[in-house]
Amino acid sequence: MATQPRTLADTLAAAARRPPTTEAGVSISIVDLESGDPVFERNPDTPETIASVTKMFSTATALHFLGPDYQFKTTFWRRGEVQDGLLVGSLLVVGGGDPNISGRFYDDDYYAIFDKWAEGLAKAGITRVSGDIYLNTSFFDSVSRNPEWPEGQETRWYQAPISALSYNDNVVIVSIKPGKPGKPATVSIEPNTGMLRPVSWARTVRRGRAQLAVARSVGSGDVTVSGTVPSHEVWWSTPVAVDDAPAFFGAALKTRLKHAGIEVLGNIVEKPVEVDNAWTKIAETESALLPTITVTNKRSQGFYAEQVFKTVAAAKTGLGTWPGALAVEKEFLTAVGLDPTRYDLHDGSGLSPQNRVAARDVVRFLRAMNVHPYGSQWRSSLAISGESEGTLRHRLRDATMRGRVEAKTGSIREVSTLSGYVTALSGRTYAFSILLNGPRVWDTNGHAYQDRILRALVKAG
Repeated sequence: MATQPRTLADTLAAAARRPPTTEAGVSISIVDLESGDPVFERNPDTPETIASVTKMFSTATALHFLGPDYQFKTTFWRRGEVQDGLLVGSLLVVGGGDPNISGRFYDDDYYAIFDKWAEGLAKAGITRVSGDIYLNTSFFDSVSRNPEWPEGQETRWYQAPISALSYNDNVVIVSIKPGKPGKPATVSIEPNTGMLRPVSWARTVRRGRAQLAVARSVGSGDVTVSGTVPSHEVWWSTPVAVDDAPAFFGAALKTRLKHAGIEVLGNIVEKPVEVDNAWTKIAETESALLPTITVTNKRSQGFYAEQVFKTVAAAKTGLGTWPGALAVEKEFLTAVGLDPTRYDLHDGSGLSPQNRVAARDVVRFLRAMNVHPYGSQWRSSLAISGESEGTLRHRLRDATMRGRVEAKTGSIREVSTLSGYVTALSGRTYAFSILLNGPRVWDTNGHAYQDRILRALVKAG
């Protein structure tokens, strides 16, 4: 008797066997993108923690309300008379939530933006400033970390504080270079603002692998480095978050102005100083929303996600807050025809484990974005399988799978998620969401399970 050919549902069911968690920790939905017809489901209405898949909702909300032409703006001002090179007055920076005041789009030059600002002062003949540098951060509220983020990880790069004035992702880079075997390793901190100082017990060994620990207690300026680094190692580095983003911004600016020959005699003062006719603009720095969203989704940069999320709240309500951003996000979901009560969202990045959505509802969102006026721009911000940049660069890299998956990854403790679009060899496109939660879930087995299902879909779909 001839064997009946397998249906697509049968093929996917076989690929989805033996998930790395219990049945209660799995929610899967795969549908035909155009028709919405389901081709495979498993607990599709069970809400699961979605981790960084949350970034899809926050970036789509921002694009919907701000539009693809939106520009973050940061302005730099001076007030007072210039007398023989001395500005008898003060400087002012007004923040607009820009996450890009760093080297990311400036050939890795931490100081590029501040150096341009210094040029503006120099052109005005200023070599000294008698007063203070005022920092106006009132575009956002003063809550720099979401209260639902995990405790004990405040100095990790992915929990960097959020502020309307932010610099270098609000992290420093701690670099360790070996000396001669038996000698101390050299530790440096960049950007070096004087706010943080290295305390090193790291030593150089003749061979082996780098075994280093870098830590900083909240509220402390000491960055402790311990362990060993082999003499053949050229470079080892790791990011560490700062505590006070505006203070870090101001210290970096003041330090860089001094490097350019402009000494500020006053202090760094965070104060909502308003711009009036007494102020003269020195410089205005702009950065575009679309590249910012691309960094957020392709690289899964949580700091970027939260800066964008609070910015849309500030633009819509007058103040960047997490509650305001969540309210705007619900408006967006309603506007695209979705039921906001089915989306239990708590932040913009997915760090909160309380972000819980069922796979079917993630897929409904993906289908809504497929027909959204800005849908193609938003979709281009997702990671692509096998692409040289992004969180899918090391996954699904073979010739069959490369470029066929456009998706957002998600990973926090006991959570592995993947949601997006996949184009099969047949040319048919599907929207999918594969959500895994549970104590036995980690990146390795979560990724393997998700990739196995997608491979089956590409070949049989």
